Amino acid sequence: MRAVLTFLLTLFAPAVNASELRITVEGIRSPQGTLLIGLYDSFESFTRAIELSDKDGFLNDPSRFAAVALRANAAMKSAVVLTNLDPGQYTIILFHDENGNGKLDKNALGVPTEPYGFSNNVRGFLGPPDFEEAIMEINAGDKAVRIALIYHDLTGTYDEEPR
Repeated sequence: MRAVLTFLLTLFAPAVNASELRITVEGIRSPQGTLLIGLYDSFESFTRAIELSDKDGFLNDPSRFAAVALRANAAMKSAVVLTNLDPGQYTIILFHDENGNGKLDKNALGVPTEPYGFSNNVRGFLGPPDFEEAIMEINAGDKAVRIALIYHDLTGTYDEEPR
């Protein structure tokens, strides 16, 4: 009897709709290279992506939820829509691979020399932000996020205003 009741509740329960996530990248300064965008659904996959960001294979990481590579363009605007996402918690890591080598270039101190960004436009202090700060909630409805690229000048400080 209990199994029948569970089946009937499941059968007549409202369906949880899959969602769309629109990601718009702001502050692109160069029409060269590729925008690499990764979507992550766990602390482990987020941390692994940070570790792989300066190595070949950022987009080939099997622990990421989704990945997209978009060619930069003369209009210096870019957006992507990911569909059929289950409701839950996700994070985004993206960077503009301006020289097209497939990785986030860094200087000798480990400071990125190419622009990057995270969901919620969070920034880390002396490193990447905490996973918890970058988490965004995807519900049954569609969601749009804008991520502003972060640039460092030669001294390793932030350039606050994208040009």
